[in-house]
Amino acid sequence: MDKRAWVQRRLLHWYAKHQRDLPWRRTKNPYYIVVSEVMLQQTQVDRVVPKYRAFLKKFPTLQKLAHAPQGQVIAAWSGLGYNRRARNLHQLAQQVVRNYGGKLPRTPQELQTLPGIGPYTAAAVACFAFAAPVALVEVNVRRVLGRLYHGVRGPATLTEPAVWKLAARQVPKQSVAWNSALMDFGATVCIARLPKCATCPLQARCAAYPAVLNQAPAPKKSTAPFTDSDRFWRGRIIHRLHVRQKQLKTLRTLQAYFFTQGLPGQRFRALLKRLVAEKLVEQRGRAVSL
Repeated sequence: MDKRAWVQRRLLHWYAKHQRDLPWRRTKNPYYIVVSEVMLQQTQVDRVVPKYRAFLKKFPTLQKLAHAPQGQVIAAWSGLGYNRRARNLHQLAQQVVRNYGGKLPRTPQELQTLPGIGPYTAAAVACFAFAAPVALVEVNVRRVLGRLYHGVRGPATLTEPAVWKLAARQVPKQSVAWNSALMDFGATVCIARLPKCATCPLQARCAAYPAVLNQAPAPKKSTAPFTDSDRFWRGRIIHRLHVRQKQLKTLRTLQAYFFTQGLPGQRFRALLKRLVAEKLVEQRGRAVSL
């Protein structure tokens, strides 16, 4: 049996026993799936699950989302970060209603014309909503395929076009199960630090296995605390505007409030200026609102 067929068989067998139970895997509704995929951009699964359920409860259809005020959409997104994704999703819904009769297009090429939809998200929606036999490449897929076929340095040395070509050569007819299996396997077994090679069902034909056994774990990167990041403070500003919507908020009162929370005035004004430029927040004179 050639390596590709062997890997497909072993990995799909593993997935049948160990797949993660995620709410967006229980539906073929294209709208639900596009919401989940946009939420999963740069956000961990465990943070997405409760927000996904709450968001769909508030906006149960693409049409409801399209006709909602942008402020409500951004407020419902609060807590996920990267609020421009909420704006993009809102604009996507409006564009689909306007140009496609309220039905998401089916091909990756058409999907990529929509706001906030790149190559991965377009392929994911085409696969999981419409069972298109397409490859997906995200960080877990890159790691699994890179190690399997190109050794321990594979994930770092493969170019983006090369890893997409490699992924495309692997896709069997069961594309939904296959792509889900690759992502789950990379998230739980073939992990970045200390991969679980001893119990890996693919170790016998993995190009990285011998080297990984002797590799010392990479030191953890030192990062600034999340609670002092721009992303954290941007989220706090959006949240503050949402929870106190009925009270007039001026630039001065907002800046004073965030100063007491530890955010210097100059940094607050810079963050607010970016939020306004991205059309996530409105500022009219000294009045600020969603």
